[in-house]
Order: sequence, then C-alpha cells, then structure tokens
Amino acid sequence: MLRIRRILERRIMPSLILDPSGVIPSRSALSDREGQSDALVAMALQGREEQARSELKDMFDAGMPVEDLKIGLLAPAARKLGVLWESDSVSFVDVTIATGTLQRLMHFVALELDAPPLITDSARSILLFPEPGAEHTFGAAMAARLFERAGWRVDYVASADEVDLARRVAAQHYHVIGLSLNIREKAEACRALVERLRKASRNPEIVAIGGGAAIVKDPLLVEKAGLDAVATTIARVPADLRRHITPAAERGPDDG
Repeated sequence: MLRIRRILERRIMPSLILDPSGVIPSRSALSDREGQSDALVAMALQGREEQARSELKDMFDAGMPVEDLKIGLLAPAARKLGVLWESDSVSFVDVTIATGTLQRLMHFVALELDAPPLITDSARSILLFPEPGAEHTFGAAMAARLFERAGWRVDYVASADEVDLARRVAAQHYHVIGLSLNIREKAEACRALVERLRKASRNPEIVAIGGGAAIVKDPLLVEKAGLDAVATTIARVPADLRRHITPAAERGPDDG
C-alpha cells in the first residue's frame, strides 16, 4: 500500500490528498475530467469501490450524462492503469484487481444509473470481442454497452476463441464484427481471424470495425488488421455505422 501510495502521489494525482475521505472533484469542478479520472484510479488501486460508486452516483444526480461517466471518466481511468502497468509502475496483480474494480463500476453505471435504450434498432446486430489472448477487456465491454444503449442486438464475447467466433458468424446474421486491439503486435493475428470470420460469415457484406488503445495510437493498424473502419470516438460509432451497412445487408437473409 505504501508503494501504491507513492506511485499515486508522484505519477497520478499530485494535487489530490490521498486519504479515505478524498472524493472525486465533482461538485465544484465538473469540467475537471483529468482530476476525476485520476481519483477513480486512486480509488481502484486503494480498494475504495463503494466510495467510487457513491461519487459516480452523486455526479449522475448532479446532471453528468451517463456517457460522460463512462467515456469521460471510466475509460480514461482504465487507460491510465494500462500506462502504469506498461511502465512497470504497478504489478500485474495490482492493475488486474484495479481494472476489475473499474469493470464493476462500469456495470454499475450501465445497469443501475443508465436509462433504457434511447432508440430501438434491433434490426442491426454486432459481434464484439477483444484481441485473442487479451488480458484486459474493459474497452470492449464498454463498447458493447454503448451499442446496446443505441438499440443494437449485441453479442459480446470476452474471450476471443477463433472456433467459437466462426461458429457464431456462420449461425447468425451479424451486420458488424467489432475487434478491440490493445497490443499492436497482435495485429497480424487479428487480420487472420478477421479473414476467417469474413469467409465463415452468413452475411457476405459484414463490416469489420476496430477500436482499442493500439488502434487509437496508430489508426494505420486498421489496415494491418484487415478492418474496414476504425472507431476512435466510440460514442459516435453506432450511428456512424449506419452508412457502412448496405440496404441488402441490413435486411438480412430471411427478410423479404
């Protein structure tokens, strides 16, 4: 705990007092997203999940939209944890436990604070999955919830088993497959997986999109991974994808 405290003090949030009563700066600094996400990192590493839930609810009750809670706070907090792990500032165990806490906070926001879907668009469907062998799936899980909120039929697979994914696209008509790529060295393996899914797909015009930390850092990986489009701003993706789905693909094989 002393080591984590020093990391937090020196690397994450030098201006935040790290004591059990420390809160996310919400009421007087709603625009301070950097400080708010830093505070979430601190709470996740220090095991203060209940306090984080309370603070998120307070921000929601004060008028912060659910999408801002997820995309503006929880997603940056997860990225900060990833940076700490990549720089060997915290152990794999520490960051895994903290990321699990952020996952639960995301589900709390999505299931307990979120409103019902804004629209009904169940005619569109997506199969979402992280890169094969992914250790952290926060981004893919959050993307799944955003598509659900937009009214899509979503199948989210936390473990990308190639055989299972191929079976799914062969059995069901998906309009889109979505890949979360966080390790650039896995782009070639992802390309082979995407090609297999295209061949197996019941929908010959299936669209393949990609997101994740590696693609955000280097959008050119979208071509290396064999994808059609990159999702750099996930909040707009469900609506933007409409223009990539042709009328024939949208109807599906069983429609007239």
